[in-house]
Amino acid sequence: MKKVPKVRMWFFLLLVSGIMEQGIHESTAGDGPSGGPDTFREVKATSPAPLPLNLRDFVKLVRDKNEQIGIQASELAISNEAVKGARAIFEPAFVGSYQYMNNERRNTIQELVSQSLIPDFHERSDSYQAAVEGMVPTGANLRLGYTQRDFTNNLQDRFDLEKESQTAFGLSLTQPLLKGGGVKPTMAGIRIAEKEADIALQTYRGQMMRVIGEAIRTYWDLSLAREKYRIRKESELNAGAILEDNTIRVKTGKMAETEVLEAKAALAMRRSLVSEARQAIIAAGNAVRTYFSASAMDTMAEIEPTESLQPEEMHPDFTTSLTRAFKSRTEYLASKKKMERENIRLVFAENQTWPKLDLKGSYNMNGLAEAVRTSLDDTFRRDFETWSVGIELRIPLEGDKKSRSELEATRQRKRQALLEMKAVEVSLVNAVDTAIAGVRNALEQVRHASGAVDMNRQLLEAERVKFLTGKSSSRILLEREEDLNRAKEVTIESLVKYKYSLVQLGLAEGSLLLHYDIELTTSGT
Repeated sequence: MKKVPKVRMWFFLLLVSGIMEQGIHESTAGDGPSGGPDTFREVKATSPAPLPLNLRDFVKLVRDKNEQIGIQASELAISNEAVKGARAIFEPAFVGSYQYMNNERRNTIQELVSQSLIPDFHERSDSYQAAVEGMVPTGANLRLGYTQRDFTNNLQDRFDLEKESQTAFGLSLTQPLLKGGGVKPTMAGIRIAEKEADIALQTYRGQMMRVIGEAIRTYWDLSLAREKYRIRKESELNAGAILEDNTIRVKTGKMAETEVLEAKAALAMRRSLVSEARQAIIAAGNAVRTYFSASAMDTMAEIEPTESLQPEEMHPDFTTSLTRAFKSRTEYLASKKKMERENIRLVFAENQTWPKLDLKGSYNMNGLAEAVRTSLDDTFRRDFETWSVGIELRIPLEGDKKSRSELEATRQRKRQALLEMKAVEVSLVNAVDTAIAGVRNALEQVRHASGAVDMNRQLLEAERVKFLTGKSSSRILLEREEDLNRAKEVTIESLVKYKYSLVQLGLAEGSLLLHYDIELTTSGT
């Protein structure tokens, strides 16, 4: 290879060196992935300015706008409404009625004798009833009611009466003593609905955590795509500068034409990689938009991740992470709630196999007078009282097959819930162990990849010296530069994998939401 003048050679190397010196350490420090020349912005100079977006703001957008999370939030709201519905069994009810009756008949001999030999009977009456009914936590049904009957008939004429008013005010009670009796069986439906709501809350947390975890990965995918574009664009500029210099030297007879062809081939390959990287940015950017329900039609501006790829070294401890997982992992918390739910069902199912034995009682104060007000006064003087107390027993003759079948089914469901909880415990321990190993190995890959970048940079510098002294060619120099770029891309990929591993650790521990200050402790918050 012919030597070129030293002044021209040094000027050329200074140009190439200025572009090549943008290393992986510079690109991931300071301002994060967007550090260094934003060549993507230069290429799309006519497009809107990029929209900077940090990770915490992105996660909040996903929480507020993502449709999958919204669907699960609706399921949680439905479960909460079911709890309100279950509690409504204690809601008192007002019952009111009115009846008009016109009764005209002939009297039987017995009625004729009892009614002073009047051959027929004529009566008109208005009946009013008002009562409040409800259930108490012991399972008793209570009724507090008032009855009024205003009537006039042909018997009253003999006693110089125009009409009569009959009133009654009293209380009735039916208290189950065996089947359906007691606080636990009565409250079973409410407590089951509450456990279902707790399970729905954990399902909501789990869905939110999964979606946010996937969204964070797309955020880092976009950072990766933009960094690859920057590296490849720099490489394209390097190849273009070398091609231009080789063309000049061929025209002056200081270089063989084959080196121009080699430089053109290298430039074409780099332009292809740049186009590939540009498409990756578009795909990753749209994936990011999808997670907060925005489309490319809303804005053509590119999303620019501002979060730094520089690793914050973490050294998770297995015991600490496992303890955190048992406190926060949604699958485990949901399995515990399922066990509690099945225990409640079992208590209720066992109660339903008992015979039905009810205590019944009533107490009424009665009044009778010509006027309504006088009748009421007569009622509350308590001169005429009626009360009763008794027991009613009901036993299925074949042993209540339905209740016993439901009891056995409930026992099987409890066994299933226990097995599910044990399976979740095993899976949880293994997931935490895998996630911790993933963090450690990913960090180790970052160190190795960074070392490869340093070594390839040294090789490129050595090749520059050889090229300066005429002992190398532009083809070899481009190959060294390509090796360095590949090492840079591998390092960026390893940094992104490390970010992935932290997300996976957060999912394994169930602490991902807490890390971004969006932990849910009550439904709907």
